[in-house]
Amino acid sequence: MKKTFILAGLLAFSSCAFAQSSYSTHAQLSTRLKTLSSKYATTVKLESIGKSKGGKDIFALTLSKGDASNKPAIAILAGADGAHLAGTEVALQLAEKFVASDSLAKVLESKTFYIIPSINPDAQEQFSAKLKFERSGNDVDTDDDRDGRLNEDPFEDLNNDGQITWMRIEDPTGAYIISKEDPRVMVKADPSKGEVGKYILLSEGIDNDKDGVFNEDGVGGVNIDKNGTYDYPFFTQGSGEYAASESETKALLDFLYTTKNIYAVFTFGPANNLSEATKFDKSKTLKRIVTGILEKDASVGEQITKLYNTQTGLKDAPAMPQTKGNLSQTAYYHYGRLSFSTPTWWAPKVSAPKDSTKKEVKDIKASDNEDVRFLKWADAQQLKGSFISWQKINHPDFPNQTVEVGGIAPYAKLNPPISYLNEATDKHIKFFKAFASQMPDVQILNIKTESVSAGLTRVTVQVTNKGLLPTGSEIGDRVRWVQKVRTEVKTSSSQTIISGKKVNLRGAMSAGESQEYSWLISGSGNITIEAGNAMTGIKTVSVALK
Repeated sequence: MKKTFILAGLLAFSSCAFAQSSYSTHAQLSTRLKTLSSKYATTVKLESIGKSKGGKDIFALTLSKGDASNKPAIAILAGADGAHLAGTEVALQLAEKFVASDSLAKVLESKTFYIIPSINPDAQEQFSAKLKFERSGNDVDTDDDRDGRLNEDPFEDLNNDGQITWMRIEDPTGAYIISKEDPRVMVKADPSKGEVGKYILLSEGIDNDKDGVFNEDGVGGVNIDKNGTYDYPFFTQGSGEYAASESETKALLDFLYTTKNIYAVFTFGPANNLSEATKFDKSKTLKRIVTGILEKDASVGEQITKLYNTQTGLKDAPAMPQTKGNLSQTAYYHYGRLSFSTPTWWAPKVSAPKDSTKKEVKDIKASDNEDVRFLKWADAQQLKGSFISWQKINHPDFPNQTVEVGGIAPYAKLNPPISYLNEATDKHIKFFKAFASQMPDVQILNIKTESVSAGLTRVTVQVTNKGLLPTGSEIGDRVRWVQKVRTEVKTSSSQTIISGKKVNLRGAMSAGESQEYSWLISGSGNITIEAGNAMTGIKTVSVALK
C-alpha cells in the first residue's frame, strides 16, 4: 500500500513537472529550478554560481536534509557540451523525482547531491533558435581560423529547412561513399575492401571567406567541455585561449574546489567511462605527469561499472572515449575525485520482428556505424524528423558538380524525444541510490581502555571503513586538495596526551580496511575521538578514562 502511494505521488508530480514536449530553454530551466526550490524549500537550495559569457545564470542545486556541507556528497554535472541536451534534462528530472518521493528523499538524510544542470547555457539555446545546428561553444567571439576576423564564415541554410546538416558533393577526389547498410548514411571508403571514394562530405554552408574551408569560423566560441585544466588541447578550435579561460569553467571549478565534501563526480555528456570502465595501463601511470587511471582506481571503476550496468540495465553503449580538456578528466586527475561520464541515453539495438515459429527473438545484426544504428532505431520507433532526406541544390562553390544537402537532423542522435528520458532518469535514480549505499562509512570500533597506573589510561581504537567503496581515490592521495582521513583525540585542559599523536592523518582506506590507534592519556573524565573527513563524514565517540 505504501509503495502504491509513493508511486502515485511521483506520477502526479511527473505529470506536472514534465508536461513540456521539448528541451528547456534557459528561461524554462530557470523556472523549473525556482519552482522546485520553492516547493521543497527544506530540501532544495538553488544558487547561481556564476554567469555565462552571454550573461545567463549557471545554476547549482543542493539536495539535502539538514546541513549539506557536513555530509558526503555526489556532484552531477551536465550541459558542458551545449549540443548534449539529454544530460541536462536527465539531471533536472533526477532532482525533481528525488525530492518528490519520500523513499528517495531518505537518501538525502545521510548524503548530499550537488547538481549543476547547464554549465554552458549559451550553447544550449541554439536548440530553440530559428536556425538549428549543433552548437558546442558559448557566446564569446573567437577567431577560430586565426585570420584576424571574427565569425566571418558561419553556417548557411541552403535548403531553407531551418536546420544545418551536411552536404555531399560528387567528386572523384572525395573520401566518402554511400553506405551499403543504409543509403542515407555516408561512410569513408575502405581501400582494403577495394572501395574508392566518390563524395566530399562537408557541413552545410558556403565558403564565405574563400579560404577553401567551410564554416570554420562561425557563431559560438568555446566548448566548456574542451576548456578543462587536464590534457588541455592547445590551439584547437573551440578550446579557448587557454585552460579555464571561460567564466563558465571558472565558476564550475571554483564551486568544486571550495566544496570539500564531494566524494565523486558524475558528468552527463558525450563521453562514457561508466558503462565500460577505463582499463589500467601501467605505462601511463609511471610518467611525471600521470596520463592513465591508477591501479586501485581502475579496480574501483570496474566495481562501479558493474553496479551501473546492473542497476540501469543499459546495454550496448556506443564507443564514446574521453576527449582532451573535458571536465570529467579534470575532476579525476586534478580535483582528485572518482569521476565518471555517461551520455545517460543512447539508441538501443533494434530487435527483429518476432517469428511465431521460434521461441527466441534475435537482434538485427549490429552495425559498427553509429549513424546506421541510430537510424534503425528511429525507424523502428517511427520517429519523424530524425533524418533530412538528401536534396539536390545549386551551390555557388561547386557550379558544375552534383551537391545534395541532408543527413541526420541536428541534436537527434544524442537527444531523443523528451518522453524517452523519463525511463532513462528512473534507471539512473536506481543507480545513484545504490551508489550512495556503497559509499565509504568510517566507524570507530573496538574501543578499549586500560588503567596503566594511577591517573594514566591507555585508549585503543580501530578506525574502519565499513562501506563498500574506498574513502577516496588513489589519485586523490597525490592531489593536495583532497583531505586525508583524520583521526583526532580531543582532550580537556585537565587531560594530557602522554604518548600517541593528537592528530593522525592517512591516505584513502579501502573497503573494509582498518587502522589501529593507541594513546596514553593522563587525567580523568571523558575524551572525544573523531575520525573521517568531509568526503566520508566525521564520526565521533566519547571515551571515559579510568
